[in-house]
Amino acid sequence: MESVKKTKKMFKDRSVPLIGVIDIGTTTIKFILFSIDGDVVQESYKPIRQIYPNKGWVEEDPIEMWDAVNSVVKHGLDKVDIDRVKSLGICNQRESTLVWNKSNGKPLSNVVVWQDRRTSKRCNELKNQGLERLIKEKTGLILDPYFSATKLEWILNNENSLLRIAQQGKLCFGTVDSWIIFKLTGLHLTDFSNASRTLLFNINSLEWDQELLKIFGIPSSILPKVMPSFGYSVFGHTTNESVFKKEIPICSDLGDQQSALFGQQCFSKGDIKSTFGTGSFMLVNTGNRIIKSNNNLLTTIFYGSSNKEIFYALEASIYNAGSVLQWLKEEINLINKYDEIETISPKYNYDDKLFFVPAFTGLGAPFWDPYARGLIIGLTRSTSKQDIIKAALESLAYRTEDVLQAIEKDTGFKISEIRIDGGVTKSKIFCKILADLTGVSVKVYKFKEFTALGAMYAAAIGIGIWNNPGDISGLKDIVIYEPKISSKVRANLYKNWSRAVARAQKWEKI
Repeated sequence: MESVKKTKKMFKDRSVPLIGVIDIGTTTIKFILFSIDGDVVQESYKPIRQIYPNKGWVEEDPIEMWDAVNSVVKHGLDKVDIDRVKSLGICNQRESTLVWNKSNGKPLSNVVVWQDRRTSKRCNELKNQGLERLIKEKTGLILDPYFSATKLEWILNNENSLLRIAQQGKLCFGTVDSWIIFKLTGLHLTDFSNASRTLLFNINSLEWDQELLKIFGIPSSILPKVMPSFGYSVFGHTTNESVFKKEIPICSDLGDQQSALFGQQCFSKGDIKSTFGTGSFMLVNTGNRIIKSNNNLLTTIFYGSSNKEIFYALEASIYNAGSVLQWLKEEINLINKYDEIETISPKYNYDDKLFFVPAFTGLGAPFWDPYARGLIIGLTRSTSKQDIIKAALESLAYRTEDVLQAIEKDTGFKISEIRIDGGVTKSKIFCKILADLTGVSVKVYKFKEFTALGAMYAAAIGIGIWNNPGDISGLKDIVIYEPKISSKVRANLYKNWSRAVARAQKWEKI
């Protein structure tokens, strides 16, 4: 099902230049047209299916993904003069992995999605070989099924002799940005932000690492060329045969979370944002400095600029956020509509006995336990449906506090505010809970499409609308939530939360 949103501003001035962004989310493909001042003038979107072939496996159909891109672009350009579209940007779900035929672009595997856990055992084997420290030193990442390398290794060794075809130089590997760029331009490219999430890219030397490729048995011939995250036509031009029917420069490519950090204008060292979508992802800008985490966070590339400067970030990945609310609605039917969450009593009282640990697909940062599983503890005969909904919302705030504490320890920054975005932040009661349980100011903007906005800003720099990130104008319409509970109450709640998390860990191994 497509949905197209239009604003009157688009029709008011048909001469205003536009920048288009293809946003390849985990479950939705979007095409958004922005005016050069950052206003959305038209939006089209389409959901894509997730496929679950086995327990813990999550896949998507790359043909369905490509068809969805074509569909949303076609609808998004309806009644728009294509000559007004001056550049394009791409932002994407990261780590998700596929391979395709180098000569004709035919996909030879499904997309193995970032949520997929099929390579948990393989990651443990590599840890037992003593390779985790080496890999973290080179990539800033930990050994976890979340990242691309073990997914790619699995695809090459389990899908119809693909390793042999790869060794013959006939295969392309990519994250989904690379796949869409290839389909639009015929070029096999990615950017620094996406490359840094593969477990194959050395963030110190800024190149594919030959030692890591040997560990995972991956031929270098299948890798995309790594480019700056923005610059004029840095990712080529769309072909005349594409859905755009003309050559338009693709001027930016960013992994979705780095793009949201860019969209939230976190351009100064210490600026921090958290996106609450299907999962939750918190990033803090650490500037030109690589900070190696001692608290199980990820060191990642924020972006590579067109003048070859590299900016870094520390990241905490939380696997389940919006998926928790989706579970409440679609799996156990505790809510019929998401806005029912707002009916929770405004006289909100925190329960220090009932806790919900949202470890549906394991626990991400700072625990990195693929064997943890979801848990509700503290149930009594008087526990109500509303109590469980409240505990589920609180769990997202507690998981945020887990990673805020780790960030402060690693960076020495004193965090007093976070900027948040994503679908979950539409809930006012959640924003209130988040401020209370983290003890920091929570900034929420009326504008919601920060992932796409970051790619738009970067593409606008690419065509010279701005010279650098510091030139980008400020954001408006901010709502700020301040914590309302005492630090003593907060500390006691968090202590009991930590007890609940300990009980959820290592469950699959028992």
